[in-house]
Amino acid sequence: MRITLKQLAIFEAVARSGQVAKAAQRLNLSAPATSMALGELEKQLDTRLFERVGNRLRLNAQGSLLLPLATQTLQQVEQIEHLFSSPEAQMSGTLSVAASSTIGNYLLAKSAVAFSQQFTNAMVDLNIANTQAVIDAVVEFRAEVGFIEGQCLDSRVSVEPWHKDRLLIFCHPGHPLAGKVVTPDMLAGHAWVMREPGSGTRDYFINAANALAMRPVEKFNFSTPDAIKQAVRQGAGLAVLSELTLEKELQRRELALISVPELTLARQFYKIRHKSRKPTALCSAFELFCQRFLALSPTS
Repeated sequence: MRITLKQLAIFEAVARSGQVAKAAQRLNLSAPATSMALGELEKQLDTRLFERVGNRLRLNAQGSLLLPLATQTLQQVEQIEHLFSSPEAQMSGTLSVAASSTIGNYLLAKSAVAFSQQFTNAMVDLNIANTQAVIDAVVEFRAEVGFIEGQCLDSRVSVEPWHKDRLLIFCHPGHPLAGKVVTPDMLAGHAWVMREPGSGTRDYFINAANALAMRPVEKFNFSTPDAIKQAVRQGAGLAVLSELTLEKELQRRELALISVPELTLARQFYKIRHKSRKPTALCSAFELFCQRFLALSPTS
C-alpha cells in the first residue's frame, strides 16, 4: 500500500468542502484528476470513505476515522517544510571544513569561533592538516570545503583564489645573516628547518628557491610552525613561514628576518570543493562571514 500526500490532501479537501469540484478548485487541480485520486485512495484502502447525499459527499464512519489522521500528517509535513525552509534552519547544523596549517591556525580557527557565536545553532568542525590531507578530505567528501596553501591538480576538485599571503625567511637573532639583505647564493650551504612533505609552504618555497638554483639543505622538518620556530630559536638553521605565524616572535625580537629581494615569496591561498558537491547555505554563509570577519579578498 502506497498512500501519497497528494491523495491525503485531496481527501481532506473533499471532506472539508463536501464537493469534488470545490476541492479541485482549492487545490488547483482538475475535477477529473481530483475524483481519480480519491478513487485510487479508496481502492488502496479497500473501503469507501464518503456517502453521496444529494450533490454533496459526506464522510462515512471510515472517512471520519481517516480525516484526523490525514490532517495531522499533512500538518506535520507542512511543519517539516517550514522548518527546513526557514533562515534559522539554514544556519543550523555542523559544517565540515578542512584547512592547511597556516590558514587553519591563524585565520579559520578564530573565524569558526566567531561564526558559531553569531549563529548559535551552527558548529564549524575544523580539521587542520597539510595541503594534501585537505585535498584528500574534500575528494573523499569528509569536508564540504577546504582551504589550502599549495597547488591542487586533482580534476575532481574546483579551485578558487581565496587570499594572498607572504612567506618570510627568518633565523636566530644572533645568526650572521640576521636583519641583512642578501642574494640567493649567500644562502648556499646554510641548514634549513622545513615543513613536512605535503605542506603547501614547503612546496612553494622549494619551487621558488630551486628556480634560483638555491637548493636549500634540509636539516630538520616539522609539521607545525611552532616546532619550526622553536628549532630556529635553538639555532638549528634558517626557516621560512607565513608572515601570519611570525608576528609575535618578530615583535619580541626572538627571531630575525633575512631579506632576499630576488626571491618572490608572495603566494596565493585557495578555496577548494568537490565539483559534484554544491555548497549548502551554511557553507556559503561561513565563507562570506570569513571574508568580512578577516577583511580578506582574493587579491589582497
